[in-house]
Amino acid sequence: MTKLFRIPVVLLAGTFALPLASAQSYPSKPIRMVVPAAPGIMQDTLSRGFVEPLTKGFGQPIIVDNRIGADGVIGMEACAKAPPDGYTLCNTMSGAIIWNPALRLKLPYDAVRDFAPVVQVGFFDSALVAQSALPADSLQQLIDLVKARPDKVNWATFGVNSTGYMYMEWLRRSSGARFYHVPYKTPPQGLQALVAGESHVAVYGLSSIASLVKAGKLKLLGVTSARRQDWLPDVPTFEELGIKLPLRTWFGYHFPASTPREIVLRMNAEIRKAMADPGFRQSVLGRQMITPNDGTPEEFDAYIRVQRKGVTELVKFLGLKPE
Repeated sequence: MTKLFRIPVVLLAGTFALPLASAQSYPSKPIRMVVPAAPGIMQDTLSRGFVEPLTKGFGQPIIVDNRIGADGVIGMEACAKAPPDGYTLCNTMSGAIIWNPALRLKLPYDAVRDFAPVVQVGFFDSALVAQSALPADSLQQLIDLVKARPDKVNWATFGVNSTGYMYMEWLRRSSGARFYHVPYKTPPQGLQALVAGESHVAVYGLSSIASLVKAGKLKLLGVTSARRQDWLPDVPTFEELGIKLPLRTWFGYHFPASTPREIVLRMNAEIRKAMADPGFRQSVLGRQMITPNDGTPEEFDAYIRVQRKGVTELVKFLGLKPE
């Protein structure tokens, strides 16, 4: 009887050993890093900052593959359909994982089932920014101004799916301040209009407006970061202002679903190792004004679940209809 069961047991043991053996030899060829953004913009620049340390850590080239279009949908679809073997690393942001599923009825990927969280790198923090000549130096003064001049203060956004629009609409509903919505096709167009005085307020990433603020061409009324910025200690955080919305933009990495856990943990360790280097923090994260927030895959997954629930509730509160 022992002989009858010996072969199946050996075969079964060998079957379980295959993924482990594959993970132990990983990587044996170049790793593709899919970036759902155009070369040169912040998401791409930050992703490319990881190429050198990851190449050194793995001993294999990291090849950046820019998949552009449809607010990241094309790149995310490519990631979702890639083999779960650890050779396609997906650069992800909150828009693709959280906002697209909440605001779009049809997506070629499932943000929950198609991806395995690897690590959250950090936050692209933003600010409520106003043209320097606007007679309002705080959020309350801005609200009072808008109430005194309904539909006269322009708020620039990049459309109803943008976080800037969500903040504007939330303030309108919670305070009664009637901003005049002015959508722009691209962030640079909106920023140019803000500096020129054609628009009055907007929400922009800190890295894109820092030089303009320091030059006195724009002023900040609040920041989305968890604490105040060292270079502008008098500007309060959104949370201090009572704006507690799940709209903080984050940057991270995912693998296609079902990627072996050993490979997920190895990638997590290598990315966190890069982030722990002081030189990397200054030259890559600091230059882009990224607030680091690395952790385990489980912590990243838990954060996403909480944010997804909050965004679903916010979309309902704002009366937005998925299209």
